[in-house]
Amino acid sequence: MLSSDELFRVGRIVDALRQSVGDGEFGYRTQGYLAHVIMRIGGKIIDIKQRGHPDIVASLSGKTLLLQAKSVHSKSRRREFLVSTDDLEGIRPHDPTTIGYLAILDCTMPPSWIMVNYEKIKRQALSTISLVTLRAMADTKFSHECTEQFVKLIANHQSNLHSLYFHVLCSRALRGEAL
Repeated sequence: MLSSDELFRVGRIVDALRQSVGDGEFGYRTQGYLAHVIMRIGGKIIDIKQRGHPDIVASLSGKTLLLQAKSVHSKSRRREFLVSTDDLEGIRPHDPTTIGYLAILDCTMPPSWIMVNYEKIKRQALSTISLVTLRAMADTKFSHECTEQFVKLIANHQSNLHSLYFHVLCSRALRGEAL
């Protein structure tokens, strides 16, 4: 169980990193962080795309995960989220062993992952949805697991976060080298 102090300390680290590298680069790194979070909970990364959909393909507990990663922060004024048809199509399962997730890293204090299953969000294409609603739609257990591992990852690597570029995070994840 994470303490409030840990969550807020990591929130400050994440916010400083985002401000330092810029929103675009931070968005790419969010994908890499998610890949390593999935590995920390027992998953294997199959593919990571810098462009296109889904961002990440992974296997976890006998299932294939299709993950589309996004990040939002308090200063972005993006307390509402537009669900694109491309994002939804990218995470649409094509067989019973596949699960799609819209994965949103909410960087407001305290930071947390919001993991929304495709089945819960599939009818929301081109709709603007509040983060509160997305949080209510989220897979609570999976969101909590991802948040816990993300906080541990950031806390353990705070001294070298600036050198963990998107390509470094991806190449390590694809080789199975968890952070």
